[in-house]
Amino acid sequence: MSYIKKIHTLVGDFHCHSLASVHAYSTIGENIEAAKVKGLKALAITDHAIGTEDSPSLSYFENLPSLPKVVDGVRVLTGVEANIMNFKGEVDMPVETLKKLDIVIASYHTSCTRPGTVQQHTESYLQLAKNPYINIIGHAGTENFAFDYEKVVPVLGEAKKVFEINDHTFKCRKKSISNCITIAKLCKKYGFRIMVNSDAHSQYDVGSCDNAFAMLEDIKFPEELIININEDRIAEYLNSINVLY
Repeated sequence: MSYIKKIHTLVGDFHCHSLASVHAYSTIGENIEAAKVKGLKALAITDHAIGTEDSPSLSYFENLPSLPKVVDGVRVLTGVEANIMNFKGEVDMPVETLKKLDIVIASYHTSCTRPGTVQQHTESYLQLAKNPYINIIGHAGTENFAFDYEKVVPVLGEAKKVFEINDHTFKCRKKSISNCITIAKLCKKYGFRIMVNSDAHSQYDVGSCDNAFAMLEDIKFPEELIININEDRIAEYLNSINVLY
């Protein structure tokens, strides 16, 4: 087993927002260009789903598959950051729409759901594990939605849900960092693969994850468990969720 010994460069960034999310600052084209310049081979466009006030309409997500699959050598993946709307693990996107997208992230945001108890958040994630259309668990370390990590991480891992280590957290949600470390250590313990994502809200942050990688280096996280720093792993992962690379 080899551990991270230096800060890595992403090969694919699976969490990125465009102007369609309103509070982001770059177009899809600008984000793709940034990905190309930084040497990324894949970029997922994952704007906020319809439960947030500043999200695009449902028709935006319905029409995403009309984007080219490859632009200037970058595999463009259609996606959404769906909001977990309650403590039943339900998200704010119709199943028929989720089926049309390549990548579905599920995340809690206080703008959509008022935080509950650790027990309620735990039950929500356990229910979410049963949803076959959720691929990635977004910034699960969020302090306001703490859960029983020892109980939940193995269940989600066995259900083939991938936890992301979100670089944006290290800039904007610093009180959540200790929870991110806990989740990463549990994924290491059980051998579950993760992704390191930028959660970029502008072209300038696409593919930039130095803070997340520094944390993973500190805990000696196995590099072979990080999907999106290796093109073959990305292709294998996408194949496992029936998405062509």
